[in-house]
Amino acid sequence: MHEGPSRDWNNPLLADFFEALSTWAEQAVEVLGLPGITLLALFENLFPPTPSEFLYPLAGKLAYDGAFTVWGVIVAGVIGSLAGSLAYYTLGYRLGEARARQLIVRFGQVKLAGFRIKITSAEDYDRALLLFRQRGGIIVLVARLMPLVHSVVSIPAGVARMSLRSFIAYTAAGSALWIAPLTILGWWLGSNWERILYWMDIYEYAWYALMGLAAAVFMVRRVRGRRRGEPVSHPE
Repeated sequence: MHEGPSRDWNNPLLADFFEALSTWAEQAVEVLGLPGITLLALFENLFPPTPSEFLYPLAGKLAYDGAFTVWGVIVAGVIGSLAGSLAYYTLGYRLGEARARQLIVRFGQVKLAGFRIKITSAEDYDRALLLFRQRGGIIVLVARLMPLVHSVVSIPAGVARMSLRSFIAYTAAGSALWIAPLTILGWWLGSNWERILYWMDIYEYAWYALMGLAAAVFMVRRVRGRRRGEPVSHPE
């Protein structure tokens, strides 16, 4: 049995946890085959921090070995991703617009340097809801290619009452755009499939940097709004 892919984690306990999870995932794929890929894709969508970037290259390598076909891997992964996304979509649908707005109003502020700064507001929520209704399909499609948010984007899709047919179509398309290249590369590289992990790290870090930059810009604009006297924060 090949050991799980080695990753550099700063926290030893976290490193051990994810190494064990990676090894378990590899064993599940090798023992269960395509159903194992579907189950892992489902689990990864329900628990986004799961390090799944090795799953499809590994499955591609196993397809190279003749365990199953590349198309089988892609279909199995899309089915699992859809199942996990539909669970979050249902959660958002049941939450509904009114309760989501109540949560935003109640928990949309943080304390910073003696001030309460609004991270988000009911107005922001209404604008986001409108944007999701207008461009929900594209938002879901792009989010499927992003780390962490690729599954939780299904929650606002449900809150916005996005058409279930459209949600399934865009989620499946986005999932396929993520799964197919990784699987094909794993198949193409064969026993050298782990080379992909280096580039996956770079890809993920680039997205994290962009998301961090966007969050920083958002916070700066909030603080500047407070200084201009806009009702985005209040000194205690």
